[in-house]
Amino acid sequence: MRLVAAGLAILLVAPLAFAQVVLDAKPTIKVESGEGATSRLLLSEPDRTKYRVTIIRRGDRYFWKSREDLELVHHISGAFHYFIEPRGGGYIKIFDTHTLPESMRDPGPRFCYMEHLTLWLGTITYWGASDEFRLDADGPANKQ
Repeated sequence: MRLVAAGLAILLVAPLAFAQVVLDAKPTIKVESGEGATSRLLLSEPDRTKYRVTIIRRGDRYFWKSREDLELVHHISGAFHYFIEPRGGGYIKIFDTHTLPESMRDPGPRFCYMEHLTLWLGTITYWGASDEFRLDADGPANKQ
């Protein structure tokens, strides 16, 4: 009986153990906007950690781990990667600065992103950057 219980526990936990982190980044700017007002905040380190974005991949599916583990649809358009929550909750847009000629690149992390959330009739948008973005576990960042 214990062996059966242990086997079931492994089967239930195994998918979580094989999740690959695609993006784990902290924003630097937060913008909240609604009908009556818009505010822009430069985030403190504790707030950057609080509002971090995490996308994971399980098998061929992507999940917004930092937003209730919602499933995301991945779409590529030019130099941009979109991870879209199909029920309208928001999306993450990632730009690879290495698609620009070196003379046009700003110094800093390779990947810039924005995370856009819809809440009722308002929105929250976070902006940040990261050197880490991996679509597959074996390849280098942004391998296609």
